[in-house]
Amino acid sequence: MVVKDSQPFSIVDDCGFKEFVALLDPTYSLPSQRAQKNMVVQRYEVEKTKAKAVIQRVEAVSLTADMWTSINMDAYLAVTGHYLDESVKLATVLLGVLPFPEAPTAANITAATRSLMEEWSIEGKVTSIVTDAGANMVASVRSLNLRHALCFAHSLNLVVKKSLDATPGLEDLRTRARKVVTLFKTSTTAREKLKEVQEQMNRPVMKLIQEVDTHWNSTFLMLQRLFKERQSVGAALATLKTDVRPLSSETASACLQLLGPFYQATVELSEEKRVSGSKVIPMIKMLMLYLYDTVGNISHNTAKQLGQNLVSVMLNKFDTTENQTALNLSTLLDPRFKTLGFYNQVQAQSSVKRLTAQCSQVIRDTPTEEQPSTSDQPANVGNPPSTDINLWATLDRDASEARRARNATADATVEVQRYMVDPPLERSEDPLDYWSKHRNVYPHLYILAKQFLRTPASSVPCERVFSKCG
Repeated sequence: MVVKDSQPFSIVDDCGFKEFVALLDPTYSLPSQRAQKNMVVQRYEVEKTKAKAVIQRVEAVSLTADMWTSINMDAYLAVTGHYLDESVKLATVLLGVLPFPEAPTAANITAATRSLMEEWSIEGKVTSIVTDAGANMVASVRSLNLRHALCFAHSLNLVVKKSLDATPGLEDLRTRARKVVTLFKTSTTAREKLKEVQEQMNRPVMKLIQEVDTHWNSTFLMLQRLFKERQSVGAALATLKTDVRPLSSETASACLQLLGPFYQATVELSEEKRVSGSKVIPMIKMLMLYLYDTVGNISHNTAKQLGQNLVSVMLNKFDTTENQTALNLSTLLDPRFKTLGFYNQVQAQSSVKRLTAQCSQVIRDTPTEEQPSTSDQPANVGNPPSTDINLWATLDRDASEARRARNATADATVEVQRYMVDPPLERSEDPLDYWSKHRNVYPHLYILAKQFLRTPASSVPCERVFSKCG
């Protein structure tokens, strides 16, 4: 209970808790705070040992890393590991939350991350790491020599914030919205009036949401709640002695129409238990198509400008996304998308060639049974040197390797083409279930799928470490 609910150790000294436990079992003796802390530490060591044993058995791990500062200005670095378990299901383990008294420089972050990798014995298993686009994080990943994937949620946050800030008229809308929310959050009279009106209208009593400047999601949620409660808010304001006025429903509605899909994309690509990295390229495509379809039908000037800004910033921010190996191969290896997930079909075909090359390498790296060569036979010690010397041995070996490489390329081409012509999977289905069932049909692509589909789309799983609600 203490661990799951983040309860303080002092709960065992609370009078109400003591009475509650006594009602459940009068004979039970509560442990002291010190004893309880020791119990938690022991449980932690047991669980960590179990987690390490699991990690030792997995083939590869993807990481997410994030810095966090507490309300007391104490800095921490969290690192999570993401892998496929024995049943080919996504799993997550918290590798560590390290106090960070040093400056969060790239060198210090690199040293801390490397120490966690060494502690968990995964130095040679880490295939990628997901972080935000902070210069220190990017430089740290470069120093660690790992494949880097930028957090899509952070990128999307920057896209929307930049678009909102560049749209004339929206700052006034947001300022007025913040004033409305502030009134109902700071005034007991206003708060009670809103509750009364909601009850009179037979609506659920819902509080308003205040914007947090650093997260555009909060801007969306603030405007969405105000629009949903516009009638009750308007009625409540009409009875209050205040100069605060409700915001324009028309402007809010038009902007919410544009921002809704971005909120949906952020939530969907922040999942841990489902494959998400392969969704990044298809999601960008869907957002762009939605914007193109919607902007042309919007008559409201402010919303139309917002839509145009979103298109412009999206094109600039995600211009090279389909070129990134970690993302384009994971999209191809997701049987729900394959080449359908790409906006640029020329890039899609280029990625198919890259996948074929990767598959060919897997085939070449797969051990095959070989006949022992004559050089492996024991020498005839004491006998005169043999005159039956094979001068062609080196050339024959090189020719054999060339034939094997050519066969690997041909076999990879056939395997990839067979996979590509298969009908795509329903989007609601699990791609990992597909690969479990087709592991013998596409054995070498199966190896690549396990490698690329484990990477999450965002570093949000790492951020959740610092949230009590998860």
